[in-house]
Amino acid sequence: MSATVELLDFLAPAVADVPKPDKEFALQQAKGYRPWCLPADRQDEAQAWYAAWLLYNRLQQQAATATVGVIPVGISSEKEGDLARTYRSGGGGSSDVGDPMGFFAQYQRLADLCGYGAITVARGPNGCECQGH
Repeated sequence: MSATVELLDFLAPAVADVPKPDKEFALQQAKGYRPWCLPADRQDEAQAWYAAWLLYNRLQQQAATATVGVIPVGISSEKEGDLARTYRSGGGGSSDVGDPMGFFAQYQRLADLCGYGAITVARGPNGCECQGH
């Protein structure tokens, strides 16, 4: 089973206006990031959150390039008169700068359910400790 455009629209209305072919493409790209240990419905949710993160990042890039052109790496804002730049902290995809709507954080919350430490005493019937979440 896979996440649907309807689930994506429900979870992430911020990307609801994106054309359906783009949503379907994002869902297809996100399919490889489904956390294997989750039940199918939670895998669908994680896939939809990841697709929402991809689409929202795309919307941000389109908006930024439409108004100011390409933004140099590491700069979060720039002013032209008496040049003033604000630099980003080193955050990754899950930082507030890279994930203002929290889509990647929602995906990561689900994906983290599959994490294990170095020592594992027992696993659930599907080989994971995330049953019942």
